[in-house]
Amino acid sequence: MRPRGVDRERRDRRDRSGIAVLLGYGEFLIDTVVALALIVGGTILLGVVLYDFVRDLGQGPFSVVVLELLSGLLLVFIFTELITTIRVVIARRRVVVEPFLIVGIVAAVRRLIVISAEAENLLGTAQFRDVVLEIAVLAGTVLLLGATVLLLRLRPARDNESTTGLPE
Repeated sequence: MRPRGVDRERRDRRDRSGIAVLLGYGEFLIDTVVALALIVGGTILLGVVLYDFVRDLGQGPFSVVVLELLSGLLLVFIFTELITTIRVVIARRRVVVEPFLIVGIVAAVRRLIVISAEAENLLGTAQFRDVVLEIAVLAGTVLLLGATVLLLRLRPARDNESTTGLPE
């Protein structure tokens, strides 16, 4: 004959595992909806960026038009990296840090391109110093994030740890 507490403990464990499964489905559903929204948004953004580029050709300095195209394409690339990140999270059932770092690098580079183009017009003004400082901070950010990605790639992977360094 079993003690009453053992049956209750098993039932509680079963209830908790059922809740965990339900939460897992909810997480999967939310991840999927977010990925689909990013796909739709990224596709629309790509269309707008290409349309604006073709429309603006010949309307102003070619270098400005190309910089706007590059900035827009980098934003589209951020969308695709976020989609990749969500795909990896869904497939591996764990968060992988590296794609988020790459998104940060691309975002910083995108901002660097935009403010570098603006800095040319600010030469000799009081705002120029602030822009140069922002460029330095962004460049440092890119270097730091790049070094972090390199360290993650050099670090041997462990079977029982996620790439966040936390036990699963």
